[in-house]
Amino acid sequence: MARQIIDTGSVANDGTGDPLRDAMDKANANFSELYADIVSLNSVKQTASASAPASATAPGTAGQIAHDADYFYVCTAANTWKRVALATW
Repeated sequence: MARQIIDTGSVANDGTGDPLRDAMDKANANFSELYADIVSLNSVKQTASASAPASATAPGTAGQIAHDADYFYVCTAANTWKRVALATW
Protein backbone atom coordinates (compact mmCIF):
# COMPACT_ATOMS: atom_id res chain seq x y z
CA MET A 1 0.00 0.00 0.00
CA ALA A 2 1.24 3.49 -0.75
CA ARG A 3 1.42 6.31 1.76
CA GLN A 4 -1.90 8.14 2.02
CA ILE A 5 -1.71 11.93 2.20
CA ILE A 6 -4.21 13.80 4.36
CA ASP A 7 -5.60 16.77 2.41
CA THR A 8 -5.52 19.73 4.80
CA GLY A 9 -7.17 22.12 2.34
CA SER A 10 -5.93 25.41 0.98
CA VAL A 11 -6.70 27.63 3.96
CA ALA A 12 -7.59 26.69 7.53
CA ASN A 13 -11.28 25.86 7.96
CA ASP A 14 -12.16 26.44 4.28
CA GLY A 15 -13.86 23.03 4.00
CA THR A 16 -11.69 21.82 1.09
CA GLY A 17 -9.62 19.26 2.99
CA ASP A 18 -10.42 15.70 4.00
CA PRO A 19 -13.23 15.28 6.52
CA LEU A 20 -11.91 14.34 9.97
CA ARG A 21 -13.02 10.70 9.75
CA ASP A 22 -11.35 10.24 6.33
CA ALA A 23 -8.17 11.90 7.60
CA MET A 24 -7.99 9.59 10.61
CA ASP A 25 -8.65 6.54 8.41
CA LYS A 26 -5.63 7.58 6.32
CA ALA A 27 -3.51 8.12 9.44
CA ASN A 28 -4.48 4.68 10.80
CA ALA A 29 -3.69 3.01 7.47
CA ASN A 30 -0.29 4.72 7.33
CA PHE A 31 0.58 3.58 10.87
CA SER A 32 -0.60 0.04 10.14
CA GLU A 33 1.78 -0.09 7.19
CA LEU A 34 4.68 1.24 9.29
CA TYR A 35 4.12 -1.29 12.06
CA ALA A 36 3.91 -4.13 9.52
CA ASP A 37 7.31 -3.05 8.15
CA ILE A 38 8.79 -2.94 11.65
CA VAL A 39 7.64 -6.50 12.30
CA SER A 40 9.33 -7.65 9.08
CA LEU A 41 12.58 -6.02 10.23
CA ASN A 42 12.54 -8.29 13.29
CA SER A 43 13.69 -11.13 11.03
CA VAL A 44 17.09 -9.43 10.51
CA LYS A 45 19.77 -11.07 12.65
CA GLN A 46 23.10 -9.47 13.49
CA THR A 47 25.69 -12.15 14.15
CA ALA A 48 27.65 -11.87 17.37
CA SER A 49 30.97 -11.78 15.57
CA ALA A 50 29.63 -9.98 12.48
CA SER A 51 32.47 -11.58 10.52
CA ALA A 52 32.08 -11.48 6.76
CA PRO A 53 31.27 -14.75 4.98
CA ALA A 54 34.17 -16.32 3.09
CA SER A 55 32.05 -16.93 -0.03
CA ALA A 56 28.52 -16.54 -1.43
CA THR A 57 27.75 -20.08 -0.20
CA ALA A 58 29.24 -19.80 3.30
CA PRO A 59 27.11 -21.08 6.20
CA GLY A 60 24.38 -18.68 7.23
CA THR A 61 20.67 -18.30 7.97
CA ALA A 62 18.22 -16.05 6.16
CA GLY A 63 18.18 -12.56 7.68
CA GLN A 64 21.72 -12.75 9.04
CA ILE A 65 23.86 -9.68 8.31
CA ALA A 66 27.60 -9.02 8.46
CA HIS A 67 30.08 -6.41 7.28
CA ASP A 68 33.73 -5.69 6.74
CA ALA A 69 35.60 -2.58 5.60
CA ASP A 70 34.50 -2.98 1.98
CA TYR A 71 31.09 -4.75 1.90
CA PHE A 72 27.77 -5.17 3.68
CA TYR A 73 26.56 -8.81 3.50
CA VAL A 74 23.02 -10.21 3.79
CA CYS A 75 22.12 -13.89 3.97
CA THR A 76 19.02 -14.17 1.77
CA ALA A 77 18.43 -17.93 2.21
CA ALA A 78 20.21 -20.78 3.95
CA ASN A 79 23.90 -20.58 2.96
CA THR A 80 23.21 -17.91 0.31
CA TRP A 81 24.89 -14.52 0.75
CA LYS A 82 24.66 -11.30 -1.24
CA ARG A 83 26.82 -8.25 -0.75
CA VAL A 84 26.89 -4.58 -1.62
CA ALA A 85 30.01 -2.44 -1.81
CA LEU A 86 30.49 0.34 0.72
CA ALA A 87 31.63 3.73 -0.51
CA THR A 88 32.05 7.21 0.87
CA TRP A 89 30.11 10.13 -0.49
